[in-house]
Amino acid sequence: MKPPALSLITGAPAVGNAPRPCSDDVIREALQRVVTSKRFAKARRCTALLSYLVERVLLCDETAASPPEHEIGVAVFGRDPASYLPADDPIVRVQAGRLRLRLTAYYADEGATDPLRITVPQGRYHARIALADSQPSGPASLVAAPLLLFSPLICLCGDAQAAHFTAGLNDELGFRLYRELHSLSLASADRALPPADRPRALYLLEGAVRQDALLLRVSLILRQGTGGAVLWYAQFDRAHDSDLDSDNAIGDQEQMAARCMAALQEHLPRCLFLRTP
Repeated sequence: MKPPALSLITGAPAVGNAPRPCSDDVIREALQRVVTSKRFAKARRCTALLSYLVERVLLCDETAASPPEHEIGVAVFGRDPASYLPADDPIVRVQAGRLRLRLTAYYADEGATDPLRITVPQGRYHARIALADSQPSGPASLVAAPLLLFSPLICLCGDAQAAHFTAGLNDELGFRLYRELHSLSLASADRALPPADRPRALYLLEGAVRQDALLLRVSLILRQGTGGAVLWYAQFDRAHDSDLDSDNAIGDQEQMAARCMAALQEHLPRCLFLRTP
């Protein structure tokens, strides 16, 4: 892949470049591994943005100021420099957010053993390049943080049949998440575990099951892993007109899990899934 044109960079190359972890050629090799990976195969805009930011660091240095949003919009995304207004056109902000997610996903999976890490810190349009060895050492660092933590759904009623349905639904959801996502952690059903001791993740999926004489209702909540902000909240109803403990219990659980997954896939970032559309 050819490096992006950098003729629109507003800052002049630095005379005394900051020390880099390795040569420019090694950094470009690391960039090439990222942009040719499965995670970036169909992400042309993210690839173009990452290539631009890395080449900018190589041309200037890691202490240089982040490039202006206007510069990126024109140089990377082909916006007209005379009419492009970043406040009205959020393409740079949107693609930078997607790029950060894809990089996290890449280094949690395909790039887990890469000797270099390329990141784009929040709040900046600037590539940071560091040796993987500079990450915290020890056994805990060998396991990448999951992108999604699934906390088993809670049954809010004392009915034994509803509890049985909830347990089966948790198993179905866990299986489908494992099959679809490349980075998943299953939280213990023991709610006594303090939040600080749970695995850190970008997203947390949790919820509850309840029923009355007419309906069984499944609630799902998708939160940010840091801060806990609610990103998505949905409810799925099933008519309580049959015995939940019938011979078709597994079929009922599969059907509900399929409904939940279909809705969830519309709200999770696409870069979390194994099959990129």
